Amino acid sequence: MTITRLDPADRWSEAVIHNDVIYYTSVPADLTGDAYQQTQSALSEIDTILARANSDKTQILDATIFIVDKADFQAMNKAWDEWVAKGQAPVRCTVQAGLMKDSYKVEIKIVAAVKKPS
Repeated sequence: MTITRLDPADRWSEAVIHNDVIYYTSVPADLTGDAYQQTQSALSEIDTILARANSDKTQILDATIFIVDKADFQAMNKAWDEWVAKGQAPVRCTVQAGLMKDSYKVEIKIVAAVKKPS
């Protein structure tokens, strides 16, 4: 079985693909915004990596969203609801967690399928 690592470094890879499944953890590129803006940023990063891996948000199987403050749950959901593929939403859970950078309000981990050639 082949394992493909996108942008591998010593500590982690940007994403890993194995058996036509993509594993990726997204953090916001812009940490200056509120939870809504950071969620939008993290979701945009997901779109970018999925495109690189021959996939898109309709292929997401599972999402785990980590938020620092429960008060940000509605703002995060607003961004998520605007973005998610209607009728093709993945399994999802949201966890309150202390993230490793104080400026992070959200982090999103996904598992997605690679699109099959048509």
